[in-house]
Amino acid sequence: MDGILVVNKSQGMTSRDVVNRVQRLTGIRKCGHAGTLDPMATGVLVICLGRTTRLVRYVQKMRKRYRARFRFGFTSDTDDIEGIVTPVDAGTLPDEKELQQALQENLGDIEQVPPRYSAVKIKGKQAYKLAREGKSIDLKSRIVSIYQFQLLGYEPPDWESIIECGSGTYVRSLGRDLGQRFGCGAVMTFLCREVIGNFTLEQAATLEEIEDKGWQEQLLPARNATAELAQFQCNSKQAEDIWHGKPMALLEAANTSALEITEEELAILDPQGELLAVAEINHQLQLIKPRIVLRG
Repeated sequence: MDGILVVNKSQGMTSRDVVNRVQRLTGIRKCGHAGTLDPMATGVLVICLGRTTRLVRYVQKMRKRYRARFRFGFTSDTDDIEGIVTPVDAGTLPDEKELQQALQENLGDIEQVPPRYSAVKIKGKQAYKLAREGKSIDLKSRIVSIYQFQLLGYEPPDWESIIECGSGTYVRSLGRDLGQRFGCGAVMTFLCREVIGNFTLEQAATLEEIEDKGWQEQLLPARNATAELAQFQCNSKQAEDIWHGKPMALLEAANTSALEITEEELAILDPQGELLAVAEINHQLQLIKPRIVLRG
């Protein structure tokens, strides 16, 4: 069976732990999560089942919103409270106005170095594994997008924020870098992912709730994974051609939908409105070529 489960991950579990549990609950071997949450983090973890695992990358690209808490006056080898925490002789901590200003200056595209304990790969091996082995790690900075960085409360040394960001952003690193900026250090003490694209905490269920209520009743259709792609609903004849991997004229789709021909990819729905395929738009040849075909 194909589809999506939106899990409210509990603290203490790895994302892989959640996938393993879903596999046992559903009996579906092919399962994958769309965006890692660290064990201390809670909140939205999107699990794709069956052929929907081929759409994981589309969910990973969606914007994410987090609620996070940080504490000034400390550093950590993991950049959060669960690592080896070291007090910093901070002197004077920033006041609320200074902190507000710093958050605003972190909006837009910024350079960020991932944490040493992260899933970023270095020569094919995850950084956290190298860190555990005590090996030297040279993590390169990369550009990440921050759309919102709102201060919810500040009772020194603790502060809480809402962060909306793009794919690849490490919230721990945001706190770490602000601690470095003010010369007082900072560690993350709490993290909850509230939103990924169109998947929200309100619709998420704990593993216990999924088991009690029946996972089939909570399964979302695969089309939710491609909600941010341009959509085209085909007719029966077109569906047959797409199922067999045949390309379709771009003009044929553009004349029958609100498709913007500037798009690079297209989610194709069957006549019943279910996701049939994801196609690549070749503007040079004016063709739509099925790339991921899910159903026939």
